[in-house]
Amino acid sequence: MKTKQDYYDTLGISKDADDASIKRAYRKMAKKYHPDLNPGDAQAAQKMNEINEAYDLLKNPQAYRQQQA
Repeated sequence: MKTKQDYYDTLGISKDADDASIKRAYRKMAKKYHPDLNPGDAQAAQKMNEINEAYDLLKNPQAYRQQQA
């Protein structure tokens, strides 16, 4: 499992980013890698999965950990 710092790196933000910065970074990256905008691109789909996982964890770490358990 990735460390929390890795999730910040995935979204391209610093570890002291606030909620608004996290959301803004997620949306920016989602627009770039969304499967609908990159049909047939397996790397973009994989990156989108990583972005979703990072965002889910950073916006609500406790709920994410419970979901993964």
